[in-house]
Amino acid sequence: MKKILVTISLIALVFSIGIGQTNKRTSAYMYNKNKQYDKAREAIDEAILHPKTENDAKTWMYRGIIYYNIAMSEEEQVKALAPDAPEISYESLLKSKILDDKKQLEVETSLYLIQLTNLFYQRGADGFQNSDYAAAIKNFTIAYKIAEADGRFDTIAAFNIGMSGVYSEDKTLAESTMPYLKKCIDVNFMDPRVYLFYARSEKQIGDTTAAFATLEKGRILFPQELSLQLEQSQLYLETGQNEKLIGSLKEAIEADPTNENLYRVLGQTFEKVGDKENAIVYYKKAIEINPDFGDAIFNLGAIYVNDAAELYTEANNLPFEEQKKYDELKKQADDNLYKALPYLERSLELNPTDQVVISALKEAYANLKLNDKLKALMEKE
Repeated sequence: MKKILVTISLIALVFSIGIGQTNKRTSAYMYNKNKQYDKAREAIDEAILHPKTENDAKTWMYRGIIYYNIAMSEEEQVKALAPDAPEISYESLLKSKILDDKKQLEVETSLYLIQLTNLFYQRGADGFQNSDYAAAIKNFTIAYKIAEADGRFDTIAAFNIGMSGVYSEDKTLAESTMPYLKKCIDVNFMDPRVYLFYARSEKQIGDTTAAFATLEKGRILFPQELSLQLEQSQLYLETGQNEKLIGSLKEAIEADPTNENLYRVLGQTFEKVGDKENAIVYYKKAIEINPDFGDAIFNLGAIYVNDAAELYTEANNLPFEEQKKYDELKKQADDNLYKALPYLERSLELNPTDQVVISALKEAYANLKLNDKLKALMEKE
């Protein structure tokens, strides 16, 4: 008789423990309903650890909801209960979906996951705006995985992950996020920026050949997209393909004829290949569009200064008896300096403390014997 009583007592004890853990889940539900999130969290965290409830979909769903409410609370003391509440909520709701074989909780679980997606999107955007690209990638990736759990491909999340990797300027991050941009391309996500950023990520890992191919594919799909054209020009510039760069920039100018920077870069490219006449033409066009375009103004003045320097050197190296030739070369040099002066002086107006411009002007005034101007310039220092 005693043995039977002991057995009955053990059964009652086990039953009471099971009921106790179920009650923990019920208590968590009620605490959450009453917005007592500290007690709700404590109860549900006990419930998920017990064998009776640890593999129950409803337990994990309740946990996801409780931590979601903590994450979304406007009260700092509630948020402080679990700073990582969004991640815990996401993991819990995802586990609930896995355990919910009969899909009885699917609608409610999916609803909270969608709401969490918005939260992770916002956190990702905040990270991006604050240049915390690792945080941006982390949050956009969770948003992506939520969609993936529902059998969806979130192209926006994938694009944001890849874009954040590129903006990080971190080779490791860029490489790790490349597959997301590649997936966007594979599903024909019709946004030219996908090709732009995928090409940049390829360039960041050192594969410029692949970057050119990606940009070419993008330009075929989006022939009017200037950003892809400019990116291609930039890649030609960085890889020293000057002839291709000239052609690419001319195409870009046709598409955007009021972009003074395109004329400036084209002028620099012509200057680099030794075509000073065309360099001068395009620098002047840049200045016509923007009379305060300091880079183009200085570059134009510098061409004349450099030409003058070469002529002075040639003249000074002549034998003493070639006075006539010397005078001719010096006059040509002086003429170039006079051409340079308006641009150098304008550069100084735009950048009064630029020591390179000041030094060039001092030398020009000295060579041209413009002593009053030289004195006035030195007095300003």
